[in-house]
Amino acid sequence: MGYLSAVTLLWAFSFSLIGVYLAGQVDAWFSVLTRVVLAALVFAPFLRSKHLHPSLALKLMAVGAFQLGLMYCFYYQSFLYLSVPEVLLFTIFTPIYVTLIYDALNRQFSPWYLLTAAITVLGAAIIKFEGINQNFILGFCIVQGANLCFAIGQVGYKKIIEKEPQ
Repeated sequence: MGYLSAVTLLWAFSFSLIGVYLAGQVDAWFSVLTRVVLAALVFAPFLRSKHLHPSLALKLMAVGAFQLGLMYCFYYQSFLYLSVPEVLLFTIFTPIYVTLIYDALNRQFSPWYLLTAAITVLGAAIIKFEGINQNFILGFCIVQGANLCFAIGQVGYKKIIEKEPQ
């Protein structure tokens, strides 16, 4: 739980760090590469490779590359079009995507999630009603790409773990 708390705090501060100090100042692709490499170096000592079958390791690496690597490509680009509060606002869609993707893979559906999605979209529209421009629309779509990548990674991890023998 301590690791989760530390990573959550670090993640929370990253929005302002990226939006205020990196976006437009440092190449976004270089920032993504640097962040992923540094994260790999920091967390590599915690890897328990003895307990990890090579096929499982490959599946997890593929999911991680999608969830974090590809997601960061979208995420960092979004700060070129949106303010930090807007990026934060639009990440609210991620839990909805997680649920809808998981439901689709399990061939089930709950209309409740469509209602929550509609409420979220309405809330975002109310908050950002003034001044919607082309950059805003493009930025919104880029953030949704990041959200979808993260959601696919979350669901992919859950599906892999569900199928793994304990």
